[in-house]
Amino acid sequence: MSPATGADRVLRLSIRLIPFVGLLGTVVSTLIDAMTPGGHLGRDLLENSILWMIGIQGWMTGCGHMFFGVPIAESIGWPARTPWQWEVGLASLATGVLGVMASGFDDDFALATIIAFAVFYLGAALGHVRDMVVRRNFAPGNAGPIFFFDVIVPVYLIVLFVVVT
Repeated sequence: MSPATGADRVLRLSIRLIPFVGLLGTVVSTLIDAMTPGGHLGRDLLENSILWMIGIQGWMTGCGHMFFGVPIAESIGWPARTPWQWEVGLASLATGVLGVMASGFDDDFALATIIAFAVFYLGAALGHVRDMVVRRNFAPGNAGPIFFFDVIVPVYLIVLFVVVT
């Protein structure tokens, strides 16, 4: 195996950090909104969570799977250069588009976005669990932070939606 280039190292580090982009974006944008007079903390938190955790993160993971598939597949412990990556990338991108669009629509659209996201990500989490049990695959991209993102964030968004609306 050849030594990793600087660009390769940056890409691999980015893969490890992507699960935290949505959280960081949500926290920063909600803190900014909290300093703005007339805001509503719960509503701002919900809208920022949908934008960042579904929208921005969905665009990032979608493009990652579609255009940087080899290192992502390696991080998951799955075979690279197979059709699953393009399909998962498109599904991530689709939820990402919904997450970005949701701020321009009503609560029903936000709820539909959360449901689509939750079905996809909780289903992905089940796939990761299956791979942990059947293949003993505990690669960081299968059993690391992204696994917990796949479980915690959909539940968090559903609870937050119920509480705020």
